[in-house]
Amino acid sequence: MCSFKGWWDNPLPQTRVALIAELSSALDDSFGGAAWDRKRVRPDSLDALMRTILSQNTNDENRDRAFDRMRARFPEWSDVMVADEAQLKDAIRVAGLSNTKAPNLQAFLRWLKRERGDLNLDFLRDLSNQTAVSLLTEHRGIGIKTAYIVLAFAFDRDLCAVDTHVHRILRRVGVVSARCSREKAHTELAPLIPEGQARSLHINLVEFGKTVCTARNPSCDACPVSRLCRYYHESQGKEV
Repeated sequence: MCSFKGWWDNPLPQTRVALIAELSSALDDSFGGAAWDRKRVRPDSLDALMRTILSQNTNDENRDRAFDRMRARFPEWSDVMVADEAQLKDAIRVAGLSNTKAPNLQAFLRWLKRERGDLNLDFLRDLSNQTAVSLLTEHRGIGIKTAYIVLAFAFDRDLCAVDTHVHRILRRVGVVSARCSREKAHTELAPLIPEGQARSLHINLVEFGKTVCTARNPSCDACPVSRLCRYYHESQGKEV
């Protein structure tokens, strides 16, 4: 378990459970992730996985441009699987790291065809979260964040993926310590989230991180959760 110091880092579960419950409620009032989640259209699971791999170390716009270009050039996943690697790299180049992402995409598709006989992820429905995450993360280019996103949004699992924005906010607020890695934060956060709120919490944290709690110059004066935040109180030199 990541180490904690201070009132905001109290290792007693009920303290951090209460903090997450308040954070979840306040952010949903501001960003409406729960309402969005109820109306969302569930994506195809393999589409979601491939898109999420493309999203690594780039922004949403470049991810979507790369995905659309890839599917325009290779309309079926079987086409991507057998494509000339250089052509696939060219198709997804706008997303960056194409020299890594292209072989990772093809390696997973080939494994899926070989092991399951079909290019779809429907079999994951019958697996527990832990088993599904373990299976997916055995493959290059698929970390725990990617696995959580696919399971949460393509299979409606109650999981909160910890991306760069979520990780930054969790550390600033004091849910996890400054030394807690993004991967470790997944297991630290999961038992603290109120049941049924993990997906909406992820949505709200990401939007909050993009618009208010930014990496540089966060807008603390406009923050709906500043009263809960270790970073804010420390920056103001306030006693808590």
